[in-house]
Amino acid sequence: MTERSRGKALAGRFAGDPVAAVCHVLRRAAAPLTATDIKQALQDGGVAKADVDRVWPRVQRKLAAHDEVLVAGRTYRWSVVPKAVTATQALELLGEARIPAGDKALLVDVVRAALTHQPENGKEAKEAKEAKEANGAGDAEDEARRRQSAIDAVRALAELASEAEELAVNEARPEALIHRLRARVKRSGLEPIDRAGDETTFDRRRHKPIDGAIRDGARVLVVRPGYVWKAPTEEVLIAKAVVEE
Repeated sequence: MTERSRGKALAGRFAGDPVAAVCHVLRRAAAPLTATDIKQALQDGGVAKADVDRVWPRVQRKLAAHDEVLVAGRTYRWSVVPKAVTATQALELLGEARIPAGDKALLVDVVRAALTHQPENGKEAKEAKEAKEANGAGDAEDEARRRQSAIDAVRALAELASEAEELAVNEARPEALIHRLRARVKRSGLEPIDRAGDETTFDRRRHKPIDGAIRDGARVLVVRPGYVWKAPTEEVLIAKAVVEE
């Protein structure tokens, strides 16, 4: 795509959704941007200065509440780490090729915190005990199987988190990190939907737009992969791939 066509694309995006256009600029920035930097990038993309100034106050408010825009002082930065990221999402994100170095540490912390969470403490332990007393002690073999299943699941997560942290700290090549993570999750029956950075055609059954609406069959860029769990008797969509035009 030429510089001229890129400019037309950005101007068209801005006309349809100014916030999406600003997020587009932030995603491609190598460093945090000030409001002046963002406005200049939009103007360089063919948006009239008057139009930028007119909508900026509204855009600024939405950026402050955006799940993947980090506001620090007078700068704005796109982060691949959502403010409410789960441990599963963190592991998926660690396998992407375009993660800024600063976000890797955040993702590792999320996974580590999940591993240290004990689900049967406090209120949860009380509820589990009450449920057990209400339904009887249960069969000892069933209880042992449930316990072993939980241990196996946590062990698999721990091994995956350990590998991810080791590779991230040692600044492994993105390709190596992706290969190791995908090999691990495949053992649990998880199959990826597309790969970050690839182009494909939009399919609403498998894809989720990062913003706005996209027609079926349109060419899109994969921002974040999705996953399908292939269970013995069914396929379960765990997460759609996130894409943008």
